[in-house]
Amino acid sequence: MEQADRSTCPDCHALVADLEAHERWHSRLVSDLAKAVESELKRRPAAAG
Repeated sequence: MEQADRSTCPDCHALVADLEAHERWHSRLVSDLAKAVESELKRRPAAAG
């Protein structure tokens, strides 16, 4: 694959062959991180307040 076939991600500036799939990956990553933080905050409420 040539460099001309790649797009640059506007969020992380990675060169990717499939920008749509990469953006779905970003969305999933952010969602998973948000769920993990929420779960951790619920697990130890004394540390949050």
